[in-house]
Amino acid sequence: MRTWTLQGVLGLLGVLALMAGCSGPTAYLNPEADLSFYRRLGVAQFLTLADDPKAGQKVQRVFITELLKRKDHEVIAPGYFTKIETDVRNQLNITGDVPLDSAALQLIGQKAGVQGIILGTVRDYRMERVGQEEFPMISLSLQMVDAPTGRIVWDISLGERGGPKFPVLAIGETHTLDELLTKLCRNSLRTLK
Repeated sequence: MRTWTLQGVLGLLGVLALMAGCSGPTAYLNPEADLSFYRRLGVAQFLTLADDPKAGQKVQRVFITELLKRKDHEVIAPGYFTKIETDVRNQLNITGDVPLDSAALQLIGQKAGVQGIILGTVRDYRMERVGQEEFPMISLSLQMVDAPTGRIVWDISLGERGGPKFPVLAIGETHTLDELLTKLCRNSLRTLK
């Protein structure tokens, strides 16, 4: 029977922490899509299923910032794109938070002059209590749709809770919604290659 030393336990925890930090989200990429085609993108208003009614706007803002920082794409100004989206929704009589169908996305893409449209849904955006502390919880789904055809090019769902990754060690803690949101947006965009 093997006995564990303190150094052995710490070494094992270090390896586990490294493995947890290396795993990232997995995404669907359409094998027929040429991602170099999508130079000019529009980001539609993110839908909100979370308790915070402004969660979609908050997540969309951070996502656009992270997308722009990559310098891989030109992103249409959000206000201009929202106006086109609103005009098309009115024209096609699509009300409220009803998701856009392929025909609407094609029309929006044509009017905005974009090759791709990013859609997002925020499922969770809150602080939750864990023991004596509160940590952020965010989950979201993102898609990029080919504007000319309405086909899905990229799709990812991801979520994470902040706080310590290991009960005893305070390694990799995330304490705020903004910090966790930035991390999730960056991780999602790493899968869009």
